[in-house]
Amino acid sequence: MSSPLFAQDAPVDLLKQLEQRLQSLVQQRTQLKEELDQLKQDRGSQGAALSEVKAQVDALTQERDGLLRERDEVRSQVEAILAMLEALG
Repeated sequence: MSSPLFAQDAPVDLLKQLEQRLQSLVQQRTQLKEELDQLKQDRGSQGAALSEVKAQVDALTQERDGLLRERDEVRSQVEAILAMLEALG
């Protein structure tokens, strides 16, 4: 009589093992999804930071270009003044 009971317990044990395995896979999926979401969020914030840095670089580049133009204008004015002084003296 113990054989039929054992035979009935085998499918139950198999179902329990399958259920545990399924729970494990669901947990792994949940963990991986959370990691993926975190990576996407991190990448998004890095993208925003990168955009901010690019905007700063653009602003500084424009400022530098303006200062270079101003320097060239001052240089031209100084050269003109020196040329006038040489002509006088």
